[in-house]
Amino acid sequence: MSGPAAAPVAADPVRLTLLDRPGPPPDVLAVITAAAQLVWPRPAAPDEQDPVHQTWRFSGRWWNKPTPLRRERPWARR
Repeated sequence: MSGPAAAPVAADPVRLTLLDRPGPPPDVLAVITAAAQLVWPRPAAPDEQDPVHQTWRFSGRWWNKPTPLRRERPWARR
């Protein structure tokens, strides 16, 4: 079953490469950008009238006091 050898096929390098995908036209890109900016969440401004936002959040926590003041002394209460 010996037959003639198959001749090598020359490959066209232009057909074997990936073509660049064309970008959207500028007007379509502007519409997409505007729509994305409309739906993107924005951070809310702090409520200046709310007293929680006027004080530092950790200012009254138990670990903010010195160690001797944190000890429980029922007999020392006035």
